[in-house]
Amino acid sequence: MGIITRMMKEMLYRAITLSDCMQDPSTLAWLYQTDVVLPGQVPPGRYPSPAEIQSILDAMTGIQVESICSDSVWQVTVTSRDDVYWARLVVNAYSGDPQEEHRFYFEAGWDEMIVQISAAMVEICGPIVLLHDSGLPPTVIM
Repeated sequence: MGIITRMMKEMLYRAITLSDCMQDPSTLAWLYQTDVVLPGQVPPGRYPSPAEIQSILDAMTGIQVESICSDSVWQVTVTSRDDVYWARLVVNAYSGDPQEEHRFYFEAGWDEMIVQISAAMVEICGPIVLLHDSGLPPTVIM
């Protein structure tokens, strides 16, 4: 089953590495069909740990972060201090280990904040592709 068909309704954007997209034939075909510009060489990618996500958010200025963490849940709501932008990031299948790499998605929020957070993660993860639940063309963040 391809990455696109695994998207669930409670996700606004699924975030996946560009290297994962390049490994999935149906997602790669979709990227080409939607005229997404791809780099000639795709660097290897990986998913961040919750501790890395928290570190990235702590380094961002002009935001406020509220966390919900337990043995099985790790999510943050990020709001701008200057305007109405916000986003909720959720770690998939949180193992309870904040040092373990996890896939993540954006449950809700404004595109501007989602892109800002994703862009900050690129240094750790490599290029990220945001797949919108509506089927809109993907957004590649490099």
